[in-house]
Amino acid sequence: MLQRLLLSFLILFLVVSCDNQSIEVSFSQTDCKKNWSLCPLFPNNTRISMPTEPVKVAILDSGIDNSHPLLKEKIVKSFDARRETNITKDKFGHGTAIAGIIGACSNKQTIQGISPNVEIYDVKVLNDKGGGEIKDVVNGIEWSIKQNVDILNLSFGFQKDDPTLKQAIDYAVDNNIIVVAAAGNTLGFSADYPAKYKNVISVSSVNKQMERDKFAAKGKIDFVAPGVDIPVLTPTKKILTVSGTSFSAAYVSGIIANILAEKPNVQNFDAVLTELKTSSKDLGEKGLDNEYGNGLVQFK
Repeated sequence: MLQRLLLSFLILFLVVSCDNQSIEVSFSQTDCKKNWSLCPLFPNNTRISMPTEPVKVAILDSGIDNSHPLLKEKIVKSFDARRETNITKDKFGHGTAIAGIIGACSNKQTIQGISPNVEIYDVKVLNDKGGGEIKDVVNGIEWSIKQNVDILNLSFGFQKDDPTLKQAIDYAVDNNIIVVAAAGNTLGFSADYPAKYKNVISVSSVNKQMERDKFAAKGKIDFVAPGVDIPVLTPTKKILTVSGTSFSAAYVSGIIANILAEKPNVQNFDAVLTELKTSSKDLGEKGLDNEYGNGLVQFK
């Protein structure tokens, strides 16, 4: 059954090369003017990357442009869960934008991914208009589990719960896979599924003033991240400025990938949640609330 999926557009840029060596990444004010989200996410304007093994991130979405010069080196496997094939195309552009935020290579101009040491698993579960069916999402999750990925990024949502979706998510979490989902662009109404599940990290969006985006969901929110007026990669190789919780979720997946790379002892949902809570910046009402959750995700 085709259900409404809540999508949008965003990505990032940073100063990271495409190799997996230990590197120090610094941000200037110029970088932050090009992409305002960088400095709030990285308050020290610097991060040190000392990865051992690449972090495997499955992006369940509309597909990814595997010919994009800033992405092709990062994509290790593709799977179309709708057609049971390893050939995918992104005619909608959403998945390409998400992938760019998480792990695009540098081009010394504007856009780079925030996690330099990721392997991207391109899992097409949405059609060319951004819609999808739960059975295809479940198929994509099950395929990703078999690939032993570390993170599932689901930048979409369903209004109604479904037991098969819950079962697939539970199975992923039982296999120590961190599941990140967009809360949804619900005009302030309740978050979507699977973000609403207790064992999924639900992400809503804020603007440059650190205010919840008026389109973003409320309710079961774990964290917020930048999601308004964000530049993203596109299959046309141009840069598009977009907004939505989809892209906020991608930022959080990228931050989690950095945590997993630098702290190999952090291996499950509870440990990751603790790390995120420890470094987050409280927004809105003091403590956990239904608009900002535990606050703005940060990497320190």
